Amino acid sequence: MAENTGRHWGGSGDYVEGERVFAPPHGSFDPDWVAGLVLDRLGAAAGLPRTALAGAALADAGRRTAGLDATARAAALTEQDGVPPGSAREVVRAVDDFAAAYSLD
Repeated sequence: MAENTGRHWGGSGDYVEGERVFAPPHGSFDPDWVAGLVLDRLGAAAGLPRTALAGAALADAGRRTAGLDATARAAALTEQDGVPPGSAREVVRAVDDFAAAYSLD
């Protein structure tokens, strides 16, 4: 049997310890949840702390609601909010994935 070192393997580890076991209610936007998606996908390569990613997700959600396409939204995150290009693309993708999964469309 493997020894339990208390270390998380894969993903952000956010929900392993019983926090936020349930997803956000349908129809509501949770930028922290989206930041967790980005961290699960990129890990340290995201280059930003979770709070900055949550802020970027909130900014992108507003641009998404305004009707901007994914390319324009990623460019705005980079140019206006200082998010690295790879992370900006992943934030946009995570916001879109969240919106589809939680009935924001």
